[in-house]
Amino acid sequence: MRRGQLTPPGSVGRVTTYVALLRAVNVGSTNRISMSDLRAALVDAGLDDAVTHIQSGNVLFTASGGAPAVKRRVEAAITDRFGLAITAVLRTAAQLADVAASNPFVAAGETDTTKLYVAFLDGTPSDAAVRSFEDAPIGADEVIVRGAEVFVRYATGAGTTKLTASVWKRLGVESTARNWNVTTKLAALAADLASR
Repeated sequence: MRRGQLTPPGSVGRVTTYVALLRAVNVGSTNRISMSDLRAALVDAGLDDAVTHIQSGNVLFTASGGAPAVKRRVEAAITDRFGLAITAVLRTAAQLADVAASNPFVAAGETDTTKLYVAFLDGTPSDAAVRSFEDAPIGADEVIVRGAEVFVRYATGAGTTKLTASVWKRLGVESTARNWNVTTKLAALAADLASR
């Protein structure tokens, strides 16, 4: 049966291609998880076609059920296997494709992709939270909030930014960021998995 088609009566529903973007995995010496062990944990949890991309906690897989239930399964599998409480920010293949096609900085002509990042939010912030975030003094860096994503253009690089953890907390939701090259690669990998 092709992915994306309705499953037979009595089964659990439509199969969707997801990407789990894990927050704070393999950053410094904390929350160390081997990507092969992570893949195995998700396969054991019944998430099909699981494959990881680089070491920062990006897992592509297929699953039936809606995003909230799938998110709980991913987080529970990580807690059960590794004893870690990790936030999994989920996006479907279609959602990632939309992000890859709609970067406002790329649309405005930015060609230096090393300056570009996307912060994926674990929920949509309130209008008041977005205003507070956008009003933060961040120097020459630029941010554009669109729904549950924040497109970022760093003036001189992520290492010198004034977009500190306290600024991100203004959004009131957890987030995890990926650089633009990783974001577009994940979108391409997800599209390929969804088309199989």
